[in-house]
Amino acid sequence: MTYQHFDIRPQDECTPIHPDLTHSQVRALVARHSEKLRHNGELASVYQSSMKCDWEDYEAQAVRFWCSALMKDRSYSGRPLGKYRGAAKQVCSDDIASWLKLFENAVDECVAETARANTKKCATQVVDCFHMAMIPA
Repeated sequence: MTYQHFDIRPQDECTPIHPDLTHSQVRALVARHSEKLRHNGELASVYQSSMKCDWEDYEAQAVRFWCSALMKDRSYSGRPLGKYRGAAKQVCSDDIASWLKLFENAVDECVAETARANTKKCATQVVDCFHMAMIPA
């Protein structure tokens, strides 16, 4: 027996955040952002010491996460905050702002100009959620 899958989500929940954004741009964005993180002394040390980061694994998971968030393709399942909560004692608000700035710079380098504002807006919303979960007000 063959089953056919149907997506019953409302249209706005299964449509990419911008029609000009592609999966290849998201993969390039994640690779560039990961490279920027590895070269940032403060953030790289958080990823290495607190999160025991394997960069190859991190990138693979980040691609799935950001494709789910930006492309709405449901390629990621899991609870991303768990790994980051372990690093909460080592992270401050300035670190989170630095992470977002590096991400926005990577967006400028890898994403179609027409899709940049929506991509940055989504990233800011994700980062705000992580910030609230990791650092008490």
